[in-house]
Amino acid sequence: MINARRSSGWIVLLGSFCCLWGNAPEFSPSTVWAQPMDPDQSPMFGQPDVVRPDDLKKADEAFVRDAIARYGSREAASRAFAAQGWAGIKVGNRYLALENFNRAWLLNPKNYQAFWGFGAVLSAQGKLLEAIEQLESAGELIDNTKETVALLLDLAVANSAYAASLPKDSELERAQYFVRANQYFAESLENDPGYAGSWRAWALSLYDQERYAEAAIKAERAQELKAEPFPPNFLRDLKAKIAE
Repeated sequence: MINARRSSGWIVLLGSFCCLWGNAPEFSPSTVWAQPMDPDQSPMFGQPDVVRPDDLKKADEAFVRDAIARYGSREAASRAFAAQGWAGIKVGNRYLALENFNRAWLLNPKNYQAFWGFGAVLSAQGKLLEAIEQLESAGELIDNTKETVALLLDLAVANSAYAASLPKDSELERAQYFVRANQYFAESLENDPGYAGSWRAWALSLYDQERYAEAAIKAERAQELKAEPFPPNFLRDLKAKIAE
């Protein structure tokens, strides 16, 4: 079930960058995805910057013992709590999501799904650079080839969104992050040339890069693969840009 939800990439699904991608979420990031108020509402409980108190360390140890007893192993328990984290993402509950992704990380610090989840939450908070860092960690740890294409798509979208958020006079930095985005888009499609979501998102990114002819090629391929519809007026505006 989780794989099906993640088929277009979690960051794309969240609509965190609705101004860029035209996918307005069902909830408002400015309200539901408020800034964390305590270490428990930060990825990895704020570690290593925040020192975990001894009483919480003991509580963590007790939790791990109970989770192993319930699920049979740290790895199995970590996967179960990561699944609950994605469930929190789906309903727009950032507190539930982070709580469970933190538990998944505590049980297995090498669970790529925990870091992917951190990236999704941080993206929705508008903390794009922090999100990219977590997504890159997920990319280093991922051991599920079927999900690699979607993770690469999320990395591409996060880098493109950050580039687009920079002022026009930050030309060099914008270019650097757009280059990274294009590399991730290309890598995503190398893994699965028929992945419609990557073609669609790349077309939108190339529009922001003012590379309109290339955007049109990607958009055409996305439509051939029955991708989600483009934002209203996108194709019309793209055609007008090419005609200028």
